[in-house]
Amino acid sequence: MTPQQFLDAAARLMTAPTPSTRRCWQRGSACLTRIALEHGLRGFWQRQAPSVLGCRMRQQLIVLSSLLDAETARTARAAWYGLSRAMHHHTYELAPTVAELDSWHRDVTRLLDRLDNRTEVQP
Repeated sequence: MTPQQFLDAAARLMTAPTPSTRRCWQRGSACLTRIALEHGLRGFWQRQAPSVLGCRMRQQLIVLSSLLDAETARTARAAWYGLSRAMHHHTYELAPTVAELDSWHRDVTRLLDRLDNRTEVQP
């Protein structure tokens, strides 16, 4: 699946959860959105710096700030960490709200557009 297909599936789950996903649609939507972000980053690294692909996501997000503007890198880190936290079930925490999920979804959508439009590495 492409990153856009994952985002579309996350949006469908967020806006029209099925009865079988009644208790888990929030975390499912967060997971699909995070997967879209990770796949988008994988494509970016394949084009820009293939050696980074072998690194863990935390390291990839650190390196991202050397290739993109600070705001884009910050958005990527905030979205990935927020989505990672949201998709894990903790009995003492509420599931993410629709507003949080929608915000992350919009951030990842914009970020993927920036990554796709990036054609050369900044000096």
